[in-house]
Amino acid sequence: MDIELLAAGMRQEILQADKEGLVYKNFQKALPALKQTNLYNLFRRLPKGRLMHAHIEATFSVHYMISLALSSPDTYVFKQPERDGFRYLQLAHKAWFEGGIIPAGWERLQQAVADRPQLKEEIFDACTSTTDNIDSDIWPKFEAIFDRFKAINNYKPFFVKLYTKVLCDMAEEGLLGVDFRYISQTIFDEDGRQLEPDEYVDLVKEINAAVREKYPWFKVNLIYCYYKGVPAETVPPRLEYARHLLQKYPDVVLGYDMVGTEDCGKDLMYYSPVLKDAGVPIIMHAGESVDPSNRNVEYALDLGIRRIGHGMNLYRYPEVEARVKELGVMLEVCPLSNQLLGYVPDLREHPAAGYIKRGLNVTLNSDDCAIFDVAYITDDLLLAYLCWDLSLADIKRCLLNSLQGDPTLTTLFEEQWKAFEAAIE
Repeated sequence: MDIELLAAGMRQEILQADKEGLVYKNFQKALPALKQTNLYNLFRRLPKGRLMHAHIEATFSVHYMISLALSSPDTYVFKQPERDGFRYLQLAHKAWFEGGIIPAGWERLQQAVADRPQLKEEIFDACTSTTDNIDSDIWPKFEAIFDRFKAINNYKPFFVKLYTKVLCDMAEEGLLGVDFRYISQTIFDEDGRQLEPDEYVDLVKEINAAVREKYPWFKVNLIYCYYKGVPAETVPPRLEYARHLLQKYPDVVLGYDMVGTEDCGKDLMYYSPVLKDAGVPIIMHAGESVDPSNRNVEYALDLGIRRIGHGMNLYRYPEVEARVKELGVMLEVCPLSNQLLGYVPDLREHPAAGYIKRGLNVTLNSDDCAIFDVAYITDDLLLAYLCWDLSLADIKRCLLNSLQGDPTLTTLFEEQWKAFEAAIE
């Protein structure tokens, strides 16, 4: 059986039945029905390569996080309007509060859910984002979500359980590893002690080592991040710490990035004086914008950056795209994230379809799968196949790109792909 013809037939059947164009215009809403199809099952079984663009703070199962929180009598929920830096429906472990003293407005989570069972779904909705959230304030709303779970996920016992499950689930989904972006996290233990920044990396390494006992090929790397929009003079200390991380953890830490909305008034040209000759590999978010004046991808190339997160508006500058192709710069494309943050109302118009067909070095990624309530990579792969008229060979090429020529992983991936094709036949 020709697997390309089989998959193409399944795609045609799905798209012909989609009279309202939901797959293109609201893929997230189309997902429940898509998950019942044979094509989704086929994509679930695909070998997946590595996930190159994921923010660790937003890569987990929200349902599992809520279940963890409910498993302890010492977790609380803030049910008041936002004040004192607390978010409505924010979760926190008792150890997060100074001296273990619970401020006014917080209620014990177990009791709050017992009194009102629908609160679980309300918390889930507050910790996720849909196309209904898209408006001019989408970025402030999006960033507020991170505040709602940081004081529960960063409780060390929960963090270990949560990310052990994440890595195992990624491996079961077919991934060979992940590059996590992370901003310095304040992990706290049962006594409220805050871990030192290096201890965060040590903890991730320990979790990965435990998971590799079952999935020996699965490797976690970290990319240390700071925020866009900050004054340039605040960046050098972060670069200094990034250099320290690379020296101490050369097998784990890959480089430095700056995250957040690009339409903040400070482009990469503004940061160029401090990023140039930084002494650390720069792996940069750039081109996550529909602003025609945003030339961050070009500025990234001028800085010698060879790996770019998103690159969505690259198509506006053919001469820059030609440089990207010539240099083999990796584009970490996150299509569903781009739709849910309001950049691409119709996925047929996503420029990455053209990037792939014109032979650029594209990888496909999920970005913030917890907040978007999607799979680690399967849903974005399926989206690309359905919406961009790609072949399975195109998808395979994107997955191989994520391995960056690693001979061991490439051999493993090719063996998995042959086994996948044989099982279909």
